[in-house]
Amino acid sequence: MLTMRETIYKPLETLSEGTVINDPTSIDWKTFKWNNGYFEHIVTKHETEQFFKISGAYYGTYIYTDLIKLLNNIIDPFEMIPGSKIKLPKLEDIKQFIFENRK
Repeated sequence: MLTMRETIYKPLETLSEGTVINDPTSIDWKTFKWNNGYFEHIVTKHETEQFFKISGAYYGTYIYTDLIKLLNNIIDPFEMIPGSKIKLPKLEDIKQFIFENRK
């Protein structure tokens, strides 16, 4: 199963051992459509330290962690203030976005 990163990001570089570094800036995140609304989530201190758990709680997988950060303009979750509100897109919208932007 491919991850979201492998599905839609443009490969940026392949290292000598075969690891591919993908480029999240190759996607125009401003084109994301919130067609089905969103979940509003209040981030706890624990989640700022383990941000991936938010994706796991809402989607049952951690693969959407980067998408959540990018759509909410989060560069470093460790710098977030507990109590901050973020938007979590509905899974249907994520799947549509990946389908429309796959490489």
